[in-house]
Amino acid sequence: MRTRSLVSAAVSAALGAALLAAPTLAYADGGPGQDPATTATTATTATTNPTTDPTPADTPTSTPADPPSGEPTNDPTTDPTNDPTTDPTTDPGSHAPADGSGAPVFGSVGSDPSDAGFLTVAVSSDSAVTEVSADLTELHGAAPATVAVTGFTLVSGTPQDGVWRSPRMSQLPSYGSYDVTVSAQDGDGDTTTSAHATTVDVEPKPVFADRSISPDVLDVEHTHVQLSGRISLFDPITGDTSPLAGQALSVVAEYAYSAVTAADGSYAIDVAPKLNGENATSVPVSLSFWIADPDGTSTYVLVDSKTLSVVVSPSRIRLDHSSVQIKFGAKASSSGVVEYMYDGTWRPAKGVALDMGYYATTTSGTGGRFKLTDPYIPYDDATYTVETSLDSYLADPYLTSSHAKFKVDVINKTSICFCSSWLDEYSDLHIQGSMTASNGKVPPNRKLYLQQSADGKTGWKSLGWFTTKSDGTFNLDGYVAVPKGYWRLYSAGSSDYQPGYSNSVHFNRTATRITGFNAGPEPVRKGHTVTTTGTLQRLSGTKWVAFGKQRVYVLFQAKGKKSWTQLGSVKADSHGRFTARFTAKQDGTWVGVYLSSGSYVDAESYHDYVDVR
Repeated sequence: MRTRSLVSAAVSAALGAALLAAPTLAYADGGPGQDPATTATTATTATTNPTTDPTPADTPTSTPADPPSGEPTNDPTTDPTNDPTTDPTTDPGSHAPADGSGAPVFGSVGSDPSDAGFLTVAVSSDSAVTEVSADLTELHGAAPATVAVTGFTLVSGTPQDGVWRSPRMSQLPSYGSYDVTVSAQDGDGDTTTSAHATTVDVEPKPVFADRSISPDVLDVEHTHVQLSGRISLFDPITGDTSPLAGQALSVVAEYAYSAVTAADGSYAIDVAPKLNGENATSVPVSLSFWIADPDGTSTYVLVDSKTLSVVVSPSRIRLDHSSVQIKFGAKASSSGVVEYMYDGTWRPAKGVALDMGYYATTTSGTGGRFKLTDPYIPYDDATYTVETSLDSYLADPYLTSSHAKFKVDVINKTSICFCSSWLDEYSDLHIQGSMTASNGKVPPNRKLYLQQSADGKTGWKSLGWFTTKSDGTFNLDGYVAVPKGYWRLYSAGSSDYQPGYSNSVHFNRTATRITGFNAGPEPVRKGHTVTTTGTLQRLSGTKWVAFGKQRVYVLFQAKGKKSWTQLGSVKADSHGRFTARFTAKQDGTWVGVYLSSGSYVDAESYHDYVDVR
């Protein structure tokens, strides 16, 4: 990008003061196509040529350097080294000879501060200046053209010490930068020519009208910014103003957005700034574009800018319950409403991101309502926290963070393993096993009832009860009046523990058992392998020995189902050990079963629950 000369700006600043006595050549904010000539005669003083052309106003400050910040200005670009309050007519006069023999002396030379289509020259002499002219030569191009500009008129001061302005330089061949040579003649016939007096840029300038950025404050109910207005392009050579249609615009409101002007040069842009960082107090908004220059470069133009205040409203979460009770295996859920304070009233907040732990997320809907469910089953009592999302990409920047807590009381599942048993020749039933719960603890009520059924399906009757050891294990014998049938153990449960049943055993045969049964790993990923292992044994006298070469069946009960599915079978080796592998498909319970023949008793292993994820 090229570097503009500051000479033109400096000259324009100096001339601005000299023109204080001349008409103020500026537009009001007007629409595209406004004829500048319509305002010329109304601003003319007695010393001004009534045919003088007006100049466009509301022209942006344009620089080829980095885009400026702050509010756009309608004032012309000025050089701070020139004091705009100094009367430039004193400068040329100070060089005029006192004896009347001096030639004209030039002061400031440059473009009219309000309209680059005019050239202004400050000149003084020992007698009245009678003629001012200029030659403008293109600075670029293969064959630079030189254009003579005549017809200067006095616009301020006196003929002996004043400021002269050219007619509109409509004869210029093109836009661009021009080297200026000025000449002046006075009443004594003295003539002065100043080569390379200055350099001027004659280029179209944008003109703005009806600019607006609203609202002044962003909050939870006003999260969008609307920018509107109209952009025209003033041609300094012709003096015409036309709509700047199809111009690409850039809006910066923390992030960059783009838009294009309509056929009439208007724009209406709606953006939703994503506030940068937490606790933001303001958002700077700017509208700009790059305008092409005649030499192939571009100039940054700031159309409008404004800093909007940000107000963050308090929020709160009201849950439908402060505690819930669920059975083990169910998931923890919570529902409620999220609200925000506005104008002293709590209002429902729609579209707010909420979390419950790491894996439960949702967004509030109509009326601010929401429901959250943790995807994982709780294994014990816990306290859950529902909160507005702390994720910087999801959190609502116009609301304070808030949270609410509720308790989950899990009614634990009671598990009873009738791990080993046999019925001896004296009708004494030996029972051995353990009781535990889904939370890994032994239920406080360790009372177990021994029940019997003829067919293992109906007619279960309690024969008596016993209490397990403190660690939940038991190992005892008991006489049974009917040494044929099915036996199981039962726990009545409590407010925190569900009733539980053990596996059932069938006797009137040689006792068998499956020990060390395990299904794993746990948890296991869906589609991966579940390996079941165990050892099949039979009772030989009072000792358990390997029961090899027997077939063991592996059954599976899907979570929430009552029926069992036989997945396959495997024959135990000579040591009674067996291994079988299956594909994990869903949560459920695994068990190994030996179906006896002859005088042997059926054996059922420990039930092993596997969580599939």
